[in-house]
Amino acid sequence: MFSACEVDYIENPNEPEVPPTAGLMSRVQKQLMNDTRDEWFSGRMALLWVQYWNQVNYTEEDRFQYRETVNKAGWDDIYGNARDLKSIIDINTDPELKVDAALDAPNDNQIAASRIMLAYIFQLATNVWGDIPYYSYGAGNGDFTALQGDADVLSPSYARQADIYADLLKELDEAQAMIIENANMIGGDNLFSGDAVQWKKFANSLRLRIANRIKSANPTLANEHITGALDAGVFESNGDNAVINFENSALNGAPMYRAFYVENRTDFAPSYSFVELLKGNRGPFGMEDPRLPIYVAPNGDGFYYGVPLASGNGPVRTYVHESLPGDKVLSSTYGEVYMEYSEVCFIMSELNGWDQTWYEQGVEASMRKWGVDGTDIQSYLDNLPPASEENVMTQKYIALYMQPYEAWTDLRRTGYPTTLIKPNETYTVTTQFYNDEDQLETLEQEFTFDPIVDLSTDLPARVSYLLNEASVNSFNLDEAIFNMGGDAMDTPMWWME
Repeated sequence: MFSACEVDYIENPNEPEVPPTAGLMSRVQKQLMNDTRDEWFSGRMALLWVQYWNQVNYTEEDRFQYRETVNKAGWDDIYGNARDLKSIIDINTDPELKVDAALDAPNDNQIAASRIMLAYIFQLATNVWGDIPYYSYGAGNGDFTALQGDADVLSPSYARQADIYADLLKELDEAQAMIIENANMIGGDNLFSGDAVQWKKFANSLRLRIANRIKSANPTLANEHITGALDAGVFESNGDNAVINFENSALNGAPMYRAFYVENRTDFAPSYSFVELLKGNRGPFGMEDPRLPIYVAPNGDGFYYGVPLASGNGPVRTYVHESLPGDKVLSSTYGEVYMEYSEVCFIMSELNGWDQTWYEQGVEASMRKWGVDGTDIQSYLDNLPPASEENVMTQKYIALYMQPYEAWTDLRRTGYPTTLIKPNETYTVTTQFYNDEDQLETLEQEFTFDPIVDLSTDLPARVSYLLNEASVNSFNLDEAIFNMGGDAMDTPMWWME
């Protein structure tokens, strides 16, 4: 018999020195959505700025005054997830560790999966802030010093956005080429259950997205990778969609389910401009979208109304008729989308001169994903105005609902849709409701969208760099600000110029 105090643990048995790569991938795939689609980084930034939702009590973020704590948390979360992916690469390239790692899946496939996920993360990050610290598995660019951990790069350089985009395309091309298709991709894969062919399609679809985004800024590079992605194979149906489905539980439910029903943060409602677009009262379509009752729940009187953008907290609180998000959107098992087939269809329509067939396929794919009845889909398509830049991009905006950072990028890139309430715009909201005598009344209220932050653009072009970077990485920060042409919220991205 011996006492527990006599046991000498050399290492912590609850924290393995070498984490299993399956656990790292599983954690990142889910946690990245928790971090970037929650009520903070999404709900109090991009989700408001693209006017999918707005706030019902506190309007500061609607009016472009974001919280620095949210900005810093988003940065830290994004780079934290990137570090875990870098760990998978390190394990699979270490001569002593990669043999055991390969028992789960080929080393090359695990490295490829990490490179693809890193490309997703860094395309998101650069589209939020611009020039950023960047890591690349395959490039020798001296400015790519993020995630190294060595003493000489604790203050990493900020890579230029043009260089980041070129490397993202190269990384995705090389990653999809190194995939061994008849083998498991990686353990813990909640996107495609280890299906290497699906990962290849995901890499090429993401490559298509990125190349399309920069086709005005660097047409030669863009065209090379558009052709390469299509030749290698992109998403072909909703069955290819890259989606993380959450659990029916308070602990592991979807981010907005936990925000509304666990944290009781009912601070948001679908926006006035978005609901009016879906109702056909705003924008080019002139008919009700069958996704309306899915995206938006009826209010207490059975009507669909969005919360207006206002000049302050007081005015918005006078409006009490807004709808909540739809039940599917707030479901605990909601699937957060990395990328989906409908987006590929809209990109293909754009690349083919606003092609009608691809445009209709994009609308249909989105509606089928949300569970719209086939008859309703066909009726809508039969009355859909013909493809044009405005119509395709507006339908793409509707399809990207709850993917606000991608919608924000398209808005900055193309200017569409034009249905958002503009800064300093005054507009009238007409609402019907039943009074205490159960009689139908009509109310007209006037609101003005009065931003707190004055911009030269209709919506933020980027988020400013973290305040604490001036203390910990001032030289590189100053260089990034100089290269970007400023650190304001209306400083343009490289691909916007």
